Amino acid sequence: MNKNNRRSSSTSGHKRAGGAGKPRGGSSEQGSKRSEARVERDQRSGLSGARAAFGGGHSELNSAQTGQGRKGAARHASGGSGKRPANTALAGLPVEKNGEYTAEIIGIGHDGEGVGRVDGFTLFIPGALPGERVRVKVLKLKKQFGYAKLLEVQKASPDRVGPPCPIYDQCGGCQLQHLDYAAQLEVKRQLVVDNLERIGKLKVADRTGGVAGAADHYSGDYRMVKDAGQPADAGLGIPESQILNEDVLESAEVGKGMDTAGSAVSAINEADDSVGEGAYANNTGDADLYTGMAGSQGSLRSRELQPLQDTEFVDAASLLDSAGDGDAEILTQDGAGYEAAFAGTEGIVVYPTIGMDDPWRYRNKAQVPFGEEQGGLVGGFYAQGSHRIIDMEACLIQHSNNDEVIAKVKEIGRRLGIRAYREETHEGLLRHVVVKVGFRTGEIMVVLITNGEEIPRAAEWIREIRAAIPGVASICQNVNIGRTNVIFGRTTRVLWGHEVIYDYIGDVKFAISARSFFQVNPVQTEALYGKALEYAGLTGGETVVDAYCGIGTISLFLAKHAKKVYGVEIVPEAIEDAKRNALLNGISNAEFAVGGAEDVLPEWQRAGVRPDVIVVDPPRKGCDERLLDTILQLRPERVVYVSCNASTLARDLRVLEDGGYRTVSVQPVDMFPHTVHVENVALLVRCDTDV
Repeated sequence: MNKNNRRSSSTSGHKRAGGAGKPRGGSSEQGSKRSEARVERDQRSGLSGARAAFGGGHSELNSAQTGQGRKGAARHASGGSGKRPANTALAGLPVEKNGEYTAEIIGIGHDGEGVGRVDGFTLFIPGALPGERVRVKVLKLKKQFGYAKLLEVQKASPDRVGPPCPIYDQCGGCQLQHLDYAAQLEVKRQLVVDNLERIGKLKVADRTGGVAGAADHYSGDYRMVKDAGQPADAGLGIPESQILNEDVLESAEVGKGMDTAGSAVSAINEADDSVGEGAYANNTGDADLYTGMAGSQGSLRSRELQPLQDTEFVDAASLLDSAGDGDAEILTQDGAGYEAAFAGTEGIVVYPTIGMDDPWRYRNKAQVPFGEEQGGLVGGFYAQGSHRIIDMEACLIQHSNNDEVIAKVKEIGRRLGIRAYREETHEGLLRHVVVKVGFRTGEIMVVLITNGEEIPRAAEWIREIRAAIPGVASICQNVNIGRTNVIFGRTTRVLWGHEVIYDYIGDVKFAISARSFFQVNPVQTEALYGKALEYAGLTGGETVVDAYCGIGTISLFLAKHAKKVYGVEIVPEAIEDAKRNALLNGISNAEFAVGGAEDVLPEWQRAGVRPDVIVVDPPRKGCDERLLDTILQLRPERVVYVSCNASTLARDLRVLEDGGYRTVSVQPVDMFPHTVHVENVALLVRCDTDV
């Protein structure tokens, strides 16, 4: 968790903000609209159970609400009280529109809103958190559920924090800044579990003793230590030769063995080397230790720092307590610990969400709409559920260079009297400004999206942007004259500098053009693709097909470990970028084709291509049904499914399982901290394959 986060003593509520998922082209525009509608309906009911994410004595959510996919009510029926107007909007309901009530919050919905109960009736309340008691005003009612505005937090969750963004209450970009980051990771894992179980009807593994999804995860290897004075069978650690930095042992915590429920354990990795002793005492991100004592399960929310002396290092396998006899246990994600904890259990292992050490300033791309107010040009993000632009000075999840460029464009535009585009009248010039930053290279691209060819005093724009922002390597104009809310038009031209900028994922270099899709969080992308590479199980002799390959990011990431990689994408410009990126990296064993994967894969099959591994990374709507059928016909040993939508992931995993595959595990990755979105990578193996 971010050690700079602080608990908020404020009891004021915060409005939910909406967010957007991954904007990218798909392998095909076809698909079952009815299926998509069903998934969207089920996703809308995607409640995160209070049982796993927060605990705190609240009964777990049984299922989503009825009506528009909300089926049934939660088991927990908290009482409610409040003012009731004389007239009831919907007969028989315990609440009325504009009435004020006290609600108990028992879960989180898929938009990050709190799920509350008043006299057994469900309300969705932006800004409320599980475990809280809140006063709300009902805004809208359906027969089985309603929407309410948060008026007051009467009893705050210990996971509530003060959002650092000054416009968080209005902006539509983030939904979870008011929730402690470690708790965000727990919520996101539970949302994945809920979707797998409810939409996919898939069994999720739970380990003996009731512990599921226990440990936080760092991207580095865990290093565990134990006090030598405790019984050997409660030993924690690995051989001393594998310690990354022996100096850090002086500030490590001590495992106290089986006599203590919730023993203190430290997980040391490269990121911890610079962490002082004071941070360890309260940093729940180091490791979450669980104990099997009396069937209890409890995350170590606070651990006492103790000196480490006479350290004994033992095999990590001794951590496991499969019998639940009370010995200290730790579930780790790297190495044998976590997987072995699930050994012999049935179902899909859903790992703890991989989070960021610093979950701020992670976005390499800003896509900012422009509008007008009395003071002139404004640029920012849309308010939740509207096209009203919230003018912003800074966005804390954007790279700081993005903020600098947007501020400079606003300044120039105001001074030159530039008019913003108005969709109502189709008048005005400036529609959007897109900024892209290479995290590793420092290169910056600025794209002005205009409603027309001519930019008044363009040379002045170029000169001032270059002078104000060191690192600008490309300034482009994209022309979009359509009556549409699609951001980019068909025509892009370079006003100054280069056609592309460059950045890296791992050791693979990518050229990024104005319209290229490139993952917006390069730090977490390496974690995501690293897990995809692990799941692919490549030894150097395999043939891999990458459906929905985009500009070749996954294809080229895998190519160095495979015999041959075939990538397919429906967007021609993306395939041109993929070919260019292969040449840029000297990769000759990757081949790319334009088209829908469901059409191209059968052609490759007829040409003799027999994939050992198929990787899919579809848009939010999930895989085309025909592509899933094609995968089942080709029968690769492994399918690696990268997903930005847990609902469609669950739907598609069900189809593949019914067709002869087994889902082994799912790894959630927090690509978008402080939003409700979570990326996942899943491993499926053919049922006749021993994995």
